[in-house]
Amino acid sequence: MKQINVYVENSVTPKSIPAIMPLAYQAIVKLQEKINQANAIDMRGTGVKLSAEQTAIPLWQRYSLSVPEAAKYFGIGETRLYQIIAEHPGADFILEIGSHVKIKRVLFERFLDAATCV
Repeated sequence: MKQINVYVENSVTPKSIPAIMPLAYQAIVKLQEKINQANAIDMRGTGVKLSAEQTAIPLWQRYSLSVPEAAKYFGIGETRLYQIIAEHPGADFILEIGSHVKIKRVLFERFLDAATCV
């Protein structure tokens, strides 16, 4: 006959902090840093300089997006977005600021919902 011994510790307070805890906290801090880096928009090579305020607001919360940002957000190429803007002059999802063109995120989402082909 096999015998199994079960030992139960009744003490509520831990004897010591396990050695793994500091390593876990370091991993959490490094992970948080990586998440913050990933949330920042990587616009290298586009010539667009982003202010600290712009990088602080995630894309899905912004009112308007530049064409490169909209291309990343919607998964549509920049060239096609410029074509859509040219094909729909005066559309309510287009925001012109001087010579710059921005896309109103929510209105463009509605436009894409109604479209069958882009």
